[in-house]
Amino acid sequence: MSTIVGNWPSVELDPVRRMRILVAALPRAAYRERVLDAPFEDVWRIASDLERGTPLWEKNVAALDVVARRDERLEVEIRSPFGVRLRAQAVLRRGWCVMQGSLFAVGMAAVPEGQRTRFAHFEALRLPGASVLRPLLRHRIRHEFQTLERLARR
Repeated sequence: MSTIVGNWPSVELDPVRRMRILVAALPRAAYRERVLDAPFEDVWRIASDLERGTPLWEKNVAALDVVARRDERLEVEIRSPFGVRLRAQAVLRRGWCVMQGSLFAVGMAAVPEGQRTRFAHFEALRLPGASVLRPLLRHRIRHEFQTLERLARR
């Protein structure tokens, strides 16, 4: 919805539209967006349950622990399937989650679309030459969407 605030035009964007803008500023990010055949509440229940839900659908996460929380700001520790542990700062609110660590940034956003859910997800590595991995990451995200959709439809 667009309005005028003072003399300036203003617009409020839903989480998926905000995610598109964020990803546009991250040239190495692998991004996908898809309408999942499951209601928003069911999708977001799994996606936003970082500790129990994320390892079920995110292939690079064997475990995720919230080690500190202050309102919507979190500090998390992520363990990969190979045992690598990484810390990240996160913001988690309804329909929106972005995590940022020293080597990566990831995010997800969701909005209801009728009885279904538009879901967006990006992954970006902060490593030299990481852009060559974008096609692989995009492919993996596609499979993660399928898993998330299946979990939400249970």
